[in-house]
Formats: sequence, structure tokens, C-alpha cells
Amino acid sequence: MSERMSTSEIMAELGTDSALNRARKKFSSWCGRIEQAGQQRSPLSPIELRRMEFEAVQEIISAYTESQG
Repeated sequence: MSERMSTSEIMAELGTDSALNRARKKFSSWCGRIEQAGQQRSPLSPIELRRMEFEAVQEIISAYTESQG
């Protein structure tokens, strides 16, 4: 496991178009979607929520690997 990023490293990373920052943006966006889906008047089933999690992971991996290859 890598070391924790310092505040200055985080602030510097936020201003970039790096693979890490693109993956973070996808993660943040999906967290919001999944949280909203769970708070609906008719919440999604556990399977539907897991499906959303898998979709999120696929997008995060894609965002991270696009600039790696």
C-alpha cells in the first residue's frame, strides 16, 4: 500500500488531468449516484446497487488505464 498523500500533493493533483485525478472524478461522481439511488422513495434492490458499483468500478478502471497504455 502506498503512503498517504499530503495536503499539498492532493491540491497539486486536483489541478491535473492525470489518470489518478480522472479516476477520482469518476469515483466521486459514482458515489453521488449510488447514494442518491439508495435514498429514493423506492430504493434500488441490493442487486441493482451492486450492479451500479460494478459499473462504477469499470468506469474508474477505464479512466485510470486510458492514459497508462
